[in-house]
Amino acid sequence: MIDFSANKIKYAKNLGAQILVGNVVFKHEGAVITCDSACRYDNNTVRAFKNIVIRKGDSLQITGDLLKYDGNTKLAELEGNVICIDAGMILKTPSLNYQVNNSIASYLNGGVVLSKSSTLTSKKGIYQSGKKLFNFYDHVTVNHPDYNLISDTIDYHTPSRTVSIFGPTHITNGKNKMYAENGWYNTETQNCQLNSNAIIYYNKSELRADSIYYNKISGYGLAKKNVKIIDTLNKSQVNGNKAEYYEKEGRSVVTKNAVMIKKLDKDSVLLFADTLITQRLNKNQKSSDSSTLRALHHVKFFKATFSGISDSMFFNSIDSLLTIYNKPIFWSDSAQFTSQLIYVKLGAKGIKKIDLTGNAFMITQEDKEKFNQVKGKNMNVSFFKDTISQIQIDKDAQVSYYLKNDKKKFMALNKSTSKDATIYFEKGQLQKITFKDKPTSKLIPIKNVVSENEMFKGFSWSPQLKPILFKQQ
Repeated sequence: MIDFSANKIKYAKNLGAQILVGNVVFKHEGAVITCDSACRYDNNTVRAFKNIVIRKGDSLQITGDLLKYDGNTKLAELEGNVICIDAGMILKTPSLNYQVNNSIASYLNGGVVLSKSSTLTSKKGIYQSGKKLFNFYDHVTVNHPDYNLISDTIDYHTPSRTVSIFGPTHITNGKNKMYAENGWYNTETQNCQLNSNAIIYYNKSELRADSIYYNKISGYGLAKKNVKIIDTLNKSQVNGNKAEYYEKEGRSVVTKNAVMIKKLDKDSVLLFADTLITQRLNKNQKSSDSSTLRALHHVKFFKATFSGISDSMFFNSIDSLLTIYNKPIFWSDSAQFTSQLIYVKLGAKGIKKIDLTGNAFMITQEDKEKFNQVKGKNMNVSFFKDTISQIQIDKDAQVSYYLKNDKKKFMALNKSTSKDATIYFEKGQLQKITFKDKPTSKLIPIKNVVSENEMFKGFSWSPQLKPILFKQQ
């Protein structure tokens, strides 16, 4: 039964109720209800009017204009300027249902939750006072000086100030924007765990993954599974299964099946490595070409007209210069290039030139045992439409190439040495060679050529190492 008291109490037989007026107090299931006047019906229900206040525990207080309370179901239904206050938060709504026995409040007609620094609105909501937990549904928005949130379904735990995400959710945090369909966000520490189609938008880039941990204060992010870092400025994308992002440094480290895709005109370069490290050179720079990429260990890269391998690689998007080092090999069409260092200058449509520094060597294969060779200390190779147009050999030039007759039959092997040399090509075919400083030449008739004896020192033909993106059918 509901305990009650009032200044005046009388029984109205026609209503089947006691009329209570003045300092009215009801007590039931640990809750205390006060109001100016009320009707207590014989079926253990109450209707209260004016200055209604429900109190339970040390902090919960609910006020409203009208109240219907059922002592059997222990459900309080409040209408008119309803305000619920608990643990430093204020809920305002036109109407509210409050389950007295388990201290659960719910609304269906829109509500606003005010805390010390944020405002939350939703069409529907449930507040579990014992757990200090809100469940918000339908057009949920949170406005805070540090972030804004739009969602369909979230929970909010008031003591920890943590938002739990259960549906499509957009979070704007300073200059960054985030999206997820599951996860959590701590509004105090600004840590978040984004799951299910997780995305962070930052500095003209996107970080996508199955799951992303991110801390706004430190700027650290950790992404796992199906990771994609999309750089819209530089038209590139890095994929992998693990990525660490350091926002303040503008740096990301991608591992586990790391792949970069770099668009060049209508084509793309694909690069594979154990680790890919991208570094933004100027986070405030609005123009493109403002980052570097470092690839470490088991590096392979592909384009329709060239490919290569090495243990390490570095790319600077400002000058579009690709530096390949630690046992690099570069292939352009049928030509293989090796050197201590290989620099590849890329243009909008492909290769402009490559520079080989230290033990430069180029090989092309004429048939199974016959190879054309170009060797020198350094080598500069120019391209036109991704096809070799000229080679300049700097110091210790050595050239060996096979001569053919009009019927494409081998006639002789020409071997020449000089301090420097320049080789000219037309449509990829050798046209002429110019030498400097008293070159020496030797023409060997084809019948006298023993192929294995004609290889320059350091010769290493490695077609088995050439990356092949798709197996030939």
